[in-house]
Amino acid sequence: MRTLLTALFLSLGATLSAAAEPSVKVINFTADWCPNCQILNPRLEEAMEAFDAGSIERVDLDVTRIRPSSTPVERAEVQTELLLLADEHQVAYLWDWYGGVTGIAVAVAADNGEPLTCFMRPMTAKAIKGQLRLAKMLAEQGTPGERAPDGPNCPVLR
Repeated sequence: MRTLLTALFLSLGATLSAAAEPSVKVINFTADWCPNCQILNPRLEEAMEAFDAGSIERVDLDVTRIRPSSTPVERAEVQTELLLLADEHQVAYLWDWYGGVTGIAVAVAADNGEPLTCFMRPMTAKAIKGQLRLAKMLAEQGTPGERAPDGPNCPVLR
């Protein structure tokens, strides 16, 4: 009986820890001086509130400290910190795409950083929520490496 109870608790613990892991990360390119971010960020928050806590993680790549008056050394330090943060979340390639650009967020699969969809200022919280629902479904049910939605909606900037 003790072995059965131990197995049950271990199984329950594994289920709870798996549930606590996000399936989607929203990589948000933002800054406090960005007017598009002032509109997009609250909409992201509102849309994310519709999902279970912990199922979607927001990662801000915040370039606020980069200003026109920043020296090249200061700029490089901030960019290095943000690249390390992006790499920690398996999305360093996104820094190559959008580094220094603000007012865009990319939903990626949490397990491998695969891009799923993008969000920009013109989208309403309701539209973002719908795209997050699709991203979550792709991340949880799709095959890694093949989870691209029908037609890309992420802009190519570089």
